[in-house]
Amino acid sequence: MPRYCVDYGEYFEFDAQSAGEIVPVLQGRHMFGGIDEDVFLRRIAIEMCEWNGGDYYFHNRDAFARSMIKNGLMEKID
Repeated sequence: MPRYCVDYGEYFEFDAQSAGEIVPVLQGRHMFGGIDEDVFLRRIAIEMCEWNGGDYYFHNRDAFARSMIKNGLMEKID
């Protein structure tokens, strides 16, 4: 199973079948994680834009994960 690392506010690693599985991981770690996933994706994308000025797509999990990778907040390490 692939391993990913995330460096957004804090560094952590997680195992997942695909990078898009970052969304439920982030929801579990975020103080606003209990909201609807579509609303959460929009909110976290806005936060990340403010964090590093990158562009984040949030129309689905995989697009969001690709945006995180492109902007250097997540990478596949194994």
